[in-house]
Amino acid sequence: MNNFKIYKIIALIALTLELAVAFVLFGKIKNLILDNNIIADEKTLLVLIIASIALATVLFILVFIVTGNKNEETLIEEIHFLDNDNTDSSIAEDEISESIDTEVYIKKIIPKESAKFDHVKYTEKLLSNFAKEFDIVQGLFFLKEKESDLFKNTGKYAYFGEEEPRDFKLGESLSGQVAKNKTILNLKDIPENYVTILSGLGSSSPKNLLIIPIIFNDETIGVFEFASFKEFEHKFNALFEKISDVLGKTLSKY
Repeated sequence: MNNFKIYKIIALIALTLELAVAFVLFGKIKNLILDNNIIADEKTLLVLIIASIALATVLFILVFIVTGNKNEETLIEEIHFLDNDNTDSSIAEDEISESIDTEVYIKKIIPKESAKFDHVKYTEKLLSNFAKEFDIVQGLFFLKEKESDLFKNTGKYAYFGEEEPRDFKLGESLSGQVAKNKTILNLKDIPENYVTILSGLGSSSPKNLLIIPIIFNDETIGVFEFASFKEFEHKFNALFEKISDVLGKTLSKY
């Protein structure tokens, strides 16, 4: 039996005793008034009053304890529910994703097609727009060669490495695996110096990495790599997937 049930039983007993003492006390006072013999039963009356006050105090304390205990149990149950009910968590995440206005983000991130943009300028503009919206400190884009499984770097944002970004084939490295699986990869707490950011203040290592495949006709034609000091919230995954669909049609022209 848990503490909450024990407190309830004690409170019920105390309430019953309180009512009994109050009933006897009321009868005693009534008889004393009728008999005009208040001095004779003064001790009995005093004992009954003290007992009534004591029981009332016990009841008050028990009500306070039970209420606090019940709130604590409710909170624990809610936390346990959130930790263990994966299905409902997924539903809640979906509801949050639906609250994000994807069309607004798409307009901000995807630049309008222009004859002035070749594939390099276009992807660098994309990277810059992504950086503004999601606090990205470094970004890369790799475009798949038409007749092979090789992905070549065609766009950079805030990249200042001693070596140029390495190209990769389908299935090679993290980005190659993302291209093969066609699923977004959201990594937290990546190893120190996995990505290095250089600035006038020195160098530092972001802890979060996001890799997004760009898919067209069920084939990965491009891959984005983003690094950030802030976590990429999972609620934006649906948005990234939508952007991937839209970009697939545009980048397929290159």
